[in-house]
Amino acid sequence: MDRRIKKTKKSIKEALFKFAVIKGMENVTVQDIIDEADINRATFYYHYKDKYNLFQEIVDETLEGLVNDVVIQQETQSFADIIYSPALAAFEHVDRYKDVYKIIISKKGLPELRWKMLDTLKSSVRKNIDLIQDGRFDISVEKDFLVNFIAGALLALIIDWIESDSPNEPSVMADQLVRVMIKGVYRE
Repeated sequence: MDRRIKKTKKSIKEALFKFAVIKGMENVTVQDIIDEADINRATFYYHYKDKYNLFQEIVDETLEGLVNDVVIQQETQSFADIIYSPALAAFEHVDRYKDVYKIIISKKGLPELRWKMLDTLKSSVRKNIDLIQDGRFDISVEKDFLVNFIAGALLALIIDWIESDSPNEPSVMADQLVRVMIKGVYRE
């Protein structure tokens, strides 16, 4: 892609971010975007059908990155390995694209995007569980239950983490999730 096109699209996306955080996605206008990006209306419509098309491109790119990042990266020695590396990757990914996720999961964002993010996490978790279905680990619950539990917990933690401005490092968040799933919440 041409450098000028990349630069223009980047400024359009940044303009959308700026106003979506302030006004909420529903209240952002194309006029807001073109004024902030310092482009004309024709340039905007050359690249995007409307603000939703722009936002959808951003969401798709971001969630595709999440799917690619949330995979088992190492040889699994324990069930904790299966959970930890993808959870850490998810938190690191969200941290890296914090501005996008603030819009995707905010109350001012589009409600269906939380569901799309949940589906993305479920897909990634399911792939990881399929990778370890070789009999080495004795999982005591149904696979679909485990997929929904891990993805749901991860999404709830990510939402709270982003809304509270990421007070803990990604590794702390992943470690706590693994501890709860492996050892429970009680100290021995």
